[in-house]
Amino acid sequence: MKNVFSRLFRVLNSSSGHPHEDFLTEVFAELLCDQEMMIDFLGNVLEIPVQEVKYSSIQTQVTFPALPHHQMDSRPDMVIRFYEGQESYVLFIESKLGSPEGTDQLSRYADHLGVLTNQGTNCYLIYLTQYFDEKDVSLILANQKNVVFRQKRWFQIFKWVKQLEAKNIYASKVLDYMEEIGLEDNRQFTPVDVYAIQNMNRLQRMMDECMDGVTDGVMTEHFGKAIQQNNRHTQLKYMERYVKASEQEGRATEVVVGFYITDEDYPFVSVVYEFCPRRCPDVPKVVAAMQNFMAAHPDWRTFNLNTDAEWQGISCDRRLIDFLHHEDHINEIQKFFLEKLKELHEIKVKNPDLYWK
Repeated sequence: MKNVFSRLFRVLNSSSGHPHEDFLTEVFAELLCDQEMMIDFLGNVLEIPVQEVKYSSIQTQVTFPALPHHQMDSRPDMVIRFYEGQESYVLFIESKLGSPEGTDQLSRYADHLGVLTNQGTNCYLIYLTQYFDEKDVSLILANQKNVVFRQKRWFQIFKWVKQLEAKNIYASKVLDYMEEIGLEDNRQFTPVDVYAIQNMNRLQRMMDECMDGVTDGVMTEHFGKAIQQNNRHTQLKYMERYVKASEQEGRATEVVVGFYITDEDYPFVSVVYEFCPRRCPDVPKVVAAMQNFMAAHPDWRTFNLNTDAEWQGISCDRRLIDFLHHEDHINEIQKFFLEKLKELHEIKVKNPDLYWK
């Protein structure tokens, strides 16, 4: 049987945005509710020299209204408040499991903390990532010299929790879950990894062939030329997808075809129409067009609508395994892409003013 957190995750998988990130935040916040764990975490992981913690509170997904010079509200994953004697402390923790930093996300958080430092509070901004993502502190703290920035990796958290698991039953369950989602401190290649590396070029060529050729021709005809091929590697690193994307007017919307890495045993092969709420001048109009389209095409689904996700929209997905019974996998995937791109073109025909190229 799966670890309890993995079972709960399946129940909560309808969460918008990045569900593993949101779920791990809740799991980790519960661990820090233990006073001894909190003090140890502050001192030995974050290197914040405190001897005692009083009147502590931990909140997750707290929204801070946009400051006058911000374009949007801010919502750090975790906010920790406490006192040591008469000194007050506030920590913003932002966690990333593969996803990229949002638009000026850390700088906006630093600005909010800067307001608190002006009131005499000791403020720390913690950026906690699964993968290496070094930040330029001078840019993040450009206007907030009194805020302290700390950057940590999740494998470091794993090592810290592992030292304490004998004292805390809950910590051992957290470790089980972290192992299952790949946050353990095992930095060794497995035989499967070696095989994947040896076949990396072949797999990439096959995926490229699915998206290029006739697929690229139809995509260009209906939605304009796709962005450069090297963008596919950026998408794979930060968004766990290897795709071809055609950005529309002002990057308000985009049409995407390609391969999406999932929490299931197989990746998805998908065609996507998505919009960026921050850039899209008329979100209700785009959403209405999507809903009208889905009424006639029930195999499409929505994702992330009415959330603070960077990209929201509709997609038509097939599991890669569904194509494996055919003799020519690439040909069948291309057929799927062509069929769904032609369907999607109906939105453009019926709504020519929706920020197309």
